[in-house]
Amino acid sequence: MSDVRSTGALKTSRLTEPCLPEECHVCDKLLSLLQTPVGRPSHPEYRIYWEEVLTSACPYHPKLLAAILGVDLKPNTAKDISVLQFKGYDHIQIVATVKSSDGEKQFGSGELQLLSRGQDSRRIQGPGKLVNPQWIQTGLVRRWKEKCLALHGDTCGSASEFGHGIQPTWVIDVQRQCLVRPLPSDKYVALSYVWGEVPTFMTKLNNVAQLQKPSSLAAGNTDIPIPRTIRDAMSCVEELGERYLWTDSLCIVQDDFSLKSTEINNMAAIYSNATLTIIAADGVDADSGLPGLESLTAPRFAEQKIHTLRLGIEVVESIGPSPGLFAEPTKWSTRGWTYQEYVFSQRRLLFEGGWVRWICACDTWCEVGEARDADGAGNLDVRRAISRPVPNLELLNSMINQYNRRDLTYPEDALNGLTGVLNAFTPRFGGGFISGLPAAIFHIAVLWEPFDTLTRRQAATSSHTDVCLPSWSWIGWKGGLAPFAWSPALDFVRSSKIREGARFFDRVKPLVEWSWRKDPKAESNRIHCTWFEYQQKFAGKDSDSSPCPPGWTRHDAKPRSSEEEFIYQGPNPGYPPDYFYQHDSEPESEFWYPIPLPDASPLPGTQIAAPLISCQTKRAFAYRGEVITPTYRRGGTVISLRDVTSTWLGALRLHERPTWMDGGTDDISNQPIELVEIALGSVPEDARKWLPYHQVLDEWDHEERPRNGDVYKYYFVLWVERKGDVAYRRGLGRVEQQLWEVQARESIELILG
Repeated sequence: MSDVRSTGALKTSRLTEPCLPEECHVCDKLLSLLQTPVGRPSHPEYRIYWEEVLTSACPYHPKLLAAILGVDLKPNTAKDISVLQFKGYDHIQIVATVKSSDGEKQFGSGELQLLSRGQDSRRIQGPGKLVNPQWIQTGLVRRWKEKCLALHGDTCGSASEFGHGIQPTWVIDVQRQCLVRPLPSDKYVALSYVWGEVPTFMTKLNNVAQLQKPSSLAAGNTDIPIPRTIRDAMSCVEELGERYLWTDSLCIVQDDFSLKSTEINNMAAIYSNATLTIIAADGVDADSGLPGLESLTAPRFAEQKIHTLRLGIEVVESIGPSPGLFAEPTKWSTRGWTYQEYVFSQRRLLFEGGWVRWICACDTWCEVGEARDADGAGNLDVRRAISRPVPNLELLNSMINQYNRRDLTYPEDALNGLTGVLNAFTPRFGGGFISGLPAAIFHIAVLWEPFDTLTRRQAATSSHTDVCLPSWSWIGWKGGLAPFAWSPALDFVRSSKIREGARFFDRVKPLVEWSWRKDPKAESNRIHCTWFEYQQKFAGKDSDSSPCPPGWTRHDAKPRSSEEEFIYQGPNPGYPPDYFYQHDSEPESEFWYPIPLPDASPLPGTQIAAPLISCQTKRAFAYRGEVITPTYRRGGTVISLRDVTSTWLGALRLHERPTWMDGGTDDISNQPIELVEIALGSVPEDARKWLPYHQVLDEWDHEERPRNGDVYKYYFVLWVERKGDVAYRRGLGRVEQQLWEVQARESIELILG
């Protein structure tokens, strides 16, 4: 039976006519794929080339494909058609690459399933079903919750690794319709949504007492205008059979700045400890609501289309149960604050595309199908990776990169918006974080570089007196970051099935001692790069003379046969250390040297918002040369650096696209730019031999780059511009060691802001 009630007409459309059964291998392939959804879309078996469509005598499947893709597929216009499948939804999605005079474009279908039509034995049945376009099936979301609790147990509801026992200060009691302080045993549901541009009522010191009165948050109380999304979430909590709701605008006292700071620091724990999180992914603002809960919220619009492949074979296309392959991202998915809310939630009830989905650590369930899925399990793997004693630096870098592309209404919130993630990693990094950069590898962390063009973050309001958006940290810039910039810090990994090592061959050595400070005249606080200190102690000569740190054991690094597990290069590629190490918590991994592991609990002051860093270093001046286009890397702007005689020195990757590239007036070709040296780097000249399609360095293929030995050595330099005594970062570059050392360098104290 289909789940369609009399309260709304089913929004479907029949776009293709049935055809008589005939021999057609394309139709047979489509039917086979619909009956057995695939998991490896790149495999040739799961592709349909347009030549097959054209050479087939069948007049029907081209019409079907054109209807599903929503494009007129004329002969010689479609390059190929690929069949994808997102695990767990027991469905397929079809993608076509279409050629036109404007170039190539891609088109994608919705979720496709064979449609079940009763018990008609003449029809080929499938898992697909028709749903009510206006209303979610009554009781469905509660059944999902109870099913997860019954089947998955602690896998989806285990005690949080991120602040076990931490409770929010306030929650909404949806029965009493007011704010209450939760007891340690109270379970609550969290809400993730966007505030948008509409006025949003907030709890403040002058109204928090009033909001504790029963019915103060009731729908009939016009004195307290609760946004529709929060109002609908309160109804959804009751529908789920729960009592308490946490939402930021009401459950954080917005002008109690000390308490607000505590709540922001606890954000990972608040979402991780929630029974589940309601996600209003369709919302453009706080008044968008959670449509589709019958008699509780406004109706939704869930669209389905019915297609016919052959006589007796119907396909239902559901538009929007999961994000479309080429759909525009929702506002929720692009907001900075929502990133960590999603990552740390253990169970999620997602309102998106007019549909509702359940995503937990074990399964993903949607209205048109319930089957095993990998999305939630992947998120469980993320939480497990974060909680391992040996930190996962690659995961941290990836999470920062994903977050840094997102939008913030107030750019000055850039650090606060990821505080939950950084706090989760802090117990694994001795020294914590300095304005978003891990102190333990600061000499490498400060070498982050843009993947494409960045935008400088500027405070949106002048009321913030403690704005921390330094130019030397990623938090000072919005945009994508190079995913491999911190790879040299992974040179401690020898072999592992659960983490990456230093896949590339570039290595970094510190050149300066960094300190942080609050203002230019304040006392400086040294930043200890403890990972490098351990590398020198345990991976150098006479490393066996140093006793192992607690939890670590030392082993002889005997050569392995080629059939054994892959071994990453160590701190000095081509010259492996004599020993490797293992940690008690991770016996399946081997390490070239141990790294310092702090206590399991965060230490006070390990999250430092520092506007300034400083060091003693050297500077010289260079000139802008030609634009460099790396062979195997796209995005951003790279220019050559040349000295006063036009001798090539190296390359500089700019953070912002200069207007002189578009005919502007900021041409610096005749103006010297200040470069300050901050680290030493090296990479073997034969690196391309081992990684033939890897862009070793931006300047690797430049014809003027010196190639004088087995190893290419260089200095990392920052392009800085000064305002008084403080310099500001504008780009990161590399200059060849010998060419740089003959320049007119001078020693300076560098203060970066």
